[in-house]
Amino acid sequence: MKQLKFIVIILAFLTMFCCKNDTKKDAEVIEDIIKSETSSNCPKYILDQKENNLNISILLDLSDRIEETKIIEKDSAYLSSLSKAFVDHVKHKKLILLEDRIQLFFNPEPSDNKINEIAKLLKIGFTKETAKAQINETISLYTSKPSELYDLAKTDAQNSGGYPGSDIWKFFKYDVADYCIDVCHRNILVILTDGYMYYNKTVMKEKNRTSYLTPKSLNQLQLNKSNWKDEMGKKDLGFIPATTNLNDLEILIIGITSRNDENPYSQEIIEAYWEKWFKEMGVKKYKIKNADIPSSIEKVISDFILNT
Repeated sequence: MKQLKFIVIILAFLTMFCCKNDTKKDAEVIEDIIKSETSSNCPKYILDQKENNLNISILLDLSDRIEETKIIEKDSAYLSSLSKAFVDHVKHKKLILLEDRIQLFFNPEPSDNKINEIAKLLKIGFTKETAKAQINETISLYTSKPSELYDLAKTDAQNSGGYPGSDIWKFFKYDVADYCIDVCHRNILVILTDGYMYYNKTVMKEKNRTSYLTPKSLNQLQLNKSNWKDEMGKKDLGFIPATTNLNDLEILIIGITSRNDENPYSQEIIEAYWEKWFKEMGVKKYKIKNADIPSSIEKVISDFILNT
């Protein structure tokens, strides 16, 4: 920190002889130095490899969408593909540079503790101390455990009077920065959802912005003509931004499906809602895919994760 103080003093001295614009630039330099000295909680050789250190978070939408067996089968296959891409990345790194993790979230937290125990099993991190057997076990866990997790979630919903929904909006508001973003890593959030967003305790509306989107509310928008995009822009329709400064987070959404026979453009509208939301929250890289067959999505996952 002595070196940092010396640099700050010198720069502060120089600003006395500079114009206003130069002063602003010097202040930005000082801020960058302070951030680099105080924000990094990892060794420099790890920070220098930031883009090669994966921090993959998966957010599961455990709403009534999982009533469909086909959805559970697809989600399970997607999760297996995610683990394969993650392990493939890890196996191509030098042991000393291992600093990679994959983890699973849902919001709200299910009442059945067995579900949370499975989530703990699927929270896996690799460092240079990790045994090779643990790396190989990752694919096995992500292939076998998801179906068990979904079965428990369905039973939990039946015992508690139904699915409360998935509070994705509040996850972004309160948790995404703390749980999914680390200064030492390339941060990727994968969301498995049908694209609709609803939770009964997070229902907000500000003019034409909402914290939710359901088949019913989408139909009420009356965007069932080819000019829907223009109308959406004129009315400023969209999600209420939940947070800002997500420039260090990449997002991949898988599973978008309209399930709406009243609007031929419903899937495109859902995607537009998410795209607008991400842009307004500062996300620079994102991809939104529909609920396609797992063999097709496997390539999408691999390309997104393994190609920086």
